Amino acid sequence: MKLGIIGAPEAQSLLHAKELGLDFVEFDCNYGLYGGGRAIADIARNQDAIKKASEETGVGVGAVGRWSSHILDAQGEIIPAEWNEVKALIDFGAALGSENYLCSVAWVPELTYYKNVTAAIKVLREIVAYAADKGMQTSIVNCMMGDNYIRTPELWRLVLPEVPGLGIKYDPSHSFVHGGQNGRYIEEALEFGKDIKYVHIKGVLQRGESREPQDWAIHDMIYAVPEAREYIDAHRLPDDAYDNPPAGLDCINWRAFFGILYKYFYDGCLSIEPHSSTWRGEKGELGVKYTIRYIRDLMILD
Repeated sequence: MKLGIIGAPEAQSLLHAKELGLDFVEFDCNYGLYGGGRAIADIARNQDAIKKASEETGVGVGAVGRWSSHILDAQGEIIPAEWNEVKALIDFGAALGSENYLCSVAWVPELTYYKNVTAAIKVLREIVAYAADKGMQTSIVNCMMGDNYIRTPELWRLVLPEVPGLGIKYDPSHSFVHGGQNGRYIEEALEFGKDIKYVHIKGVLQRGESREPQDWAIHDMIYAVPEAREYIDAHRLPDDAYDNPPAGLDCINWRAFFGILYKYFYDGCLSIEPHSSTWRGEKGELGVKYTIRYIRDLMILD
């Protein structure tokens, strides 16, 4: 196994990973507002500097990702401009030696459930084939950001058999979206462990049922109508029901989850995702270092 961390697509991220004693970095260059509006061509300008930093530090690029990707139009056809961005990111990752491409497919509200799924299968086959030609494994994320809906067992059972070569990028914290405060990660991992090709490491604390669907809707609304942010924030529920603390200081039974990974001989990337509004700055850095120590203790394949 390799342990790494998500970072900005720039050379400094590799230097930071080296200081932390990590093996790789992950670059997520997401769609639209989720990616800061940057085109892949702009990001790719850092390619030579990143490659040089990788050679000097020994830190690799474990994955590049682009989810919340609105790649299908209202008729379920591939949007050429977004398809070009996806291919450009895969090319960028391949040039840096990345072995993983992480993706999603957004729900198209104009289409029926059946047409959404069949259109998703079609475009995922294209993505998997393009990435495979560059020597990269494609995995679909189980995060709901940006209307990604292929993130539950019900959809995996439909899609995975129809897209040979497609794996799952699994983050146990996201199972709380469809499993309540006890999650469904044990059940999901046991059933789909053979399909897990990439893992995110992120803690979770939650009381009550998940508010993540509503929170993402509010997030999108603020970006769509930025002048309403102050009013929306003033009327949001207190942020005391959910957090993403460092793995090992949360509710997930990481030892049991790793036991399932080993059941399926998983020997891939483990990517730390700092993702908390309360673990920031110096406290956030201490949290990352804690997670590194905690997860290293669970890694028997390295």
